[in-house]
Amino acid sequence: MNTSFGILSLLPPLVAVGLAIWKKQLLPALLLGIWAGEAIIAHGNIPGAFVKLLDDATTILGDKVNLQIVLFSVLAGGLLKLINESLGFQGLIDWLNKKNILRNRKAVYPLTYLLNISLFIDSWSSILITGFIMRSIYSKFGISRERLAYFLHTIALNFVALVVLNSWGAYYLSLLNAQRVHDPLKIIIGSIPLNFYCLGSLALVMIVMITEFTIGPMKKFEKLAQEQVPRASSAGKGEHEDRGAGRKHLQPKAINLVLPVVLLIFCVFLGLYLSGKGNLIKGAGAASLFQATSITILVMIIFFFVNGTFKLKESTEIVFKGMSDLLPVGALLVLAITMGYVCRQIGTGQYLADIVKQGLPAFLMPALAFGLSCVVSFATGTCWGTLAIMVPIAMPVAAALGISPSLIFGACVGGGVFGNNCSPIADTSILTGMAAEINVIDHVKTQIPFALIVASVSFAFYIIAGLVS
Repeated sequence: MNTSFGILSLLPPLVAVGLAIWKKQLLPALLLGIWAGEAIIAHGNIPGAFVKLLDDATTILGDKVNLQIVLFSVLAGGLLKLINESLGFQGLIDWLNKKNILRNRKAVYPLTYLLNISLFIDSWSSILITGFIMRSIYSKFGISRERLAYFLHTIALNFVALVVLNSWGAYYLSLLNAQRVHDPLKIIIGSIPLNFYCLGSLALVMIVMITEFTIGPMKKFEKLAQEQVPRASSAGKGEHEDRGAGRKHLQPKAINLVLPVVLLIFCVFLGLYLSGKGNLIKGAGAASLFQATSITILVMIIFFFVNGTFKLKESTEIVFKGMSDLLPVGALLVLAITMGYVCRQIGTGQYLADIVKQGLPAFLMPALAFGLSCVVSFATGTCWGTLAIMVPIAMPVAAALGISPSLIFGACVGGGVFGNNCSPIADTSILTGMAAEINVIDHVKTQIPFALIVASVSFAFYIIAGLVS
């Protein structure tokens, strides 16, 4: 595919991000952004570009891994709905209240952190499950859902990016193996303490939780949430009681949440182990998630039938209702992946990389690798796509200049995570908005100031690291 479209290659992400922030409508913004990219490829043939858009979206779904990711996101809706209808979320909340764990606002924060990192195998599961558990609790204590979204997205994504026993680690290895570097696993492990953005983001979340520090648009949402405390508190059990009115025979039970979560994690690890032939890092992440979710749903349907919670027909209807609720999320994910595909076709990331990769002072290379990764990932909404562009560029340059490969790799990963952490067209941004039940653009606007603080500090650290090394 021709990648010499120059500055025009920036148009699709600019259209998508600009329209999304302006109109707060993500689906049409992505659609128009992709259409603009297809029109560039088709040399101005607008009708033909739309047909090509549909064809590319179909191609995206035809890819086995992409299809498994989309199916997982839809199936996750069915599983979460099943847990919710069985009062599993409320059961855990009741247990936490009984143990007097949720005493005040600040007691809620450590629980959020622990839940997020305990589901480290995958950022999507971590965001969805923790969000469903915590969102009514946050409303009860007058904490904005936007603050919850910041915690969910930042903890899940940055922690998963640092853990190598998941699909991220396998992807890192494949990228480095393609560059024929010596001892790629050692480079990956060595990059963890040098990934200043991910470590800094996790540290800032802790600081925000301890001090309740607020900046930018988050202040408005925090004020609104505190004003609504009486209404949220009077509802008490909020969304669960309203939803459960038709099944008064059910009693909230924490086991209805704990069992599927434990089973899901176990099946994911088992899937990684089997698909990796004994090596978790080499396991198929997307396939393991899809299969684990399917198995968990099936087991829970049988479990609820045996203990008399639901009849088989009831459970099936609940699962399909939950899946239908997440169909818009599935559509957004298809468009988000298609946007990344189109950006690769017209060379958006490569164009940005080519601008700055020539004639760089050696000590600036880590900082520039990080900064460029931030720009590319924000423009394309994908960390993995950014790494696919940056690693083949940055690693050979680092080797030629005698720079630590772990330092450069950590910079590329951290920069890639930045965009995934705050771009409105990132898949995890879309999922976080759904999990916290807020507008995706509101989440992005409140997330960006915190991400920029860490990115600025990280950039300075990479300059210092470049000088020292």
